[in-house]
Amino acid sequence: MRDGLTDLLVAFGVAYGVSVILFIAASLDGYIAGPDDDLSWMFTDADFGFSDFYSDVDTLIMGRGTYEVVRSYLDWPYPGKRVIVVSRNPDNEADTPLTEIYSDDLADLLTRLDGEGAKKIWLVGGGELVQSFLKRDLLDEITVSMHPILLGNGVSLFLGGFPRTMLMLKDMKSYEGGLVQLNYHVMPAEDDEADE
Repeated sequence: MRDGLTDLLVAFGVAYGVSVILFIAASLDGYIAGPDDDLSWMFTDADFGFSDFYSDVDTLIMGRGTYEVVRSYLDWPYPGKRVIVVSRNPDNEADTPLTEIYSDDLADLLTRLDGEGAKKIWLVGGGELVQSFLKRDLLDEITVSMHPILLGNGVSLFLGGFPRTMLMLKDMKSYEGGLVQLNYHVMPAEDDEADE
């Protein structure tokens, strides 16, 4: 979807339309949740840059499964933010503020959001939606907070089934306690790979 010049401009922080960023925590063995969506293993003793990231986000995109997990929390954690829930079933309903269900083409969604003035989109998850964005070459950045734990089982961050994707390291931070945060720019897929 992007041309080489656009890709380089985005990689070096020059704003260009809408930017889709996966900002997520994972275990060292690549799980974003343990069995039964368990998140108790995640560090909560620091912010790890989340507040700064979140303050610039204007739109969140998440899959239906992730929405159901988040919706089960006592308080809705995204007040004042627009949330798009991607679902295979257009008849699903959302009962949280500023939330809509979307069931069509992801590239069309990004074009629409760009036209509506969205700038920074947080791809919240889950794994199937991340896979879909990678398949379509629609992801601009990946920030993974790698927790120093091996879960052995759970919900995988990357499900596979997408073309080989090259990443360019933009930044890396290590925190007390062993968490390492990696920030990558997603390089555009080769034309023949993006069409698969």
